[in-house]
Amino acid sequence: MATKYSVQQKGVADGTAIPPNKADGREVNAARTVLLASKAAAEAWNSGDVIYLGYKPEGAKITDIKVCTDTSMATSTFDIGIGGDPRNGGAVETVDKYVDAKGTTTTDVPTSLGPEAATLDDTAGDGEHLWLTVNTANIGSAVLLTVAIEMCAIN
Repeated sequence: MATKYSVQQKGVADGTAIPPNKADGREVNAARTVLLASKAAAEAWNSGDVIYLGYKPEGAKITDIKVCTDTSMATSTFDIGIGGDPRNGGAVETVDKYVDAKGTTTTDVPTSLGPEAATLDDTAGDGEHLWLTVNTANIGSAVLLTVAIEMCAIN
């Protein structure tokens, strides 16, 4: 049986680098923060609408995206991606970088919908403005919905 090391521990704990490298603080023992983005009461989100969720700071990496709603989304799905700064007329550029056409029928329980596995291998990189795009079926005005985006970064 072979001993293997996670990407974050190669060169740190596996003995391949002398002296050992330091672990990347953005990924190992990183500080976690959460960006909450809630749908306003009495506001419907219609198919094709784009909603600005907030900003992922430079050096942070998205590790979880959860949705909690009081109503089954049935056939409603959405994407979460990146785009420009809305204060400067920014718009969605990469529609589905983090979540691609997902929804939930679970109610009153935070449900993880992302991020896409490919983004977890990305370097923490630049800051990004996060946008949600409603795909199929409207999300009614009576629906309570909150998106929680968890990020890790250097403390």
